[in-house]
Amino acid sequence: MAIPVAAALLASAAASLYSANKQSQASEEATEKEYEARMQALAELRKQGQITDTEYNNMLSEVQDYYAQRGSLGTIEDVNNYKADIEGYNPEDYVYDFDEFSYDKTKEDFLNPYYSKIIGDTRNQLQHSAAGAGLGRGTGAALNIAKGVAEKEDELYKTALEEYNQDRDFEYQKYADAITNNQNKLNAIRSGVQYKIGLEGDLANDYYDTQDQAMEDALKVKQDQLNAKTAYTTAITGLY
Repeated sequence: MAIPVAAALLASAAASLYSANKQSQASEEATEKEYEARMQALAELRKQGQITDTEYNNMLSEVQDYYAQRGSLGTIEDVNNYKADIEGYNPEDYVYDFDEFSYDKTKEDFLNPYYSKIIGDTRNQLQHSAAGAGLGRGTGAALNIAKGVAEKEDELYKTALEEYNQDRDFEYQKYADAITNNQNKLNAIRSGVQYKIGLEGDLANDYYDTQDQAMEDALKVKQDQLNAKTAYTTAITGLY
């Protein structure tokens, strides 16, 4: 009876060993299939990453080509001209520098050139009138003659003063008009320079705005590409 028992024990042990082998083999097959699935997923992710990189690189090229073809109204030359004109602009260059008003004539310059003759004639006429009136050379006659001569002198000097003032005013007006005219010319030149600088500034701003927009769009594409790479890198890492 001992032999059958031993045989039964051996048979049971053999069955257990066979079952264990089967389970181990099944586990190895499952592990292998799981590994193959991961490798396939990795390959797919890498392929997708390459496709994504290519797509983003194409998008970046399209952005760059767009701005290259679009261009801008302003150029780098406009930028350089604007900087040079701004640095060289000096408001004082457009202020007319004038000397103080100078007038070298005197009232005597306008005194009647026949002054002495007129005064002499006036005196003679008054003396003749006094003699005709029987006043002779008395004190009364002398006073009347002196008064008449003084009045004539005063008249001649007043006329000279009026002409002096008129001439001085005329010369000053010419002086003031010259200042105004020359300043107006400088104002016109300054306006032209300021307009040129303003136009160059607008063109320079257009150039920089276009460059900034091109850079902004390119950086956005690169940032999106980086985000995509980060996403599939994280996915790949999770498969190891």
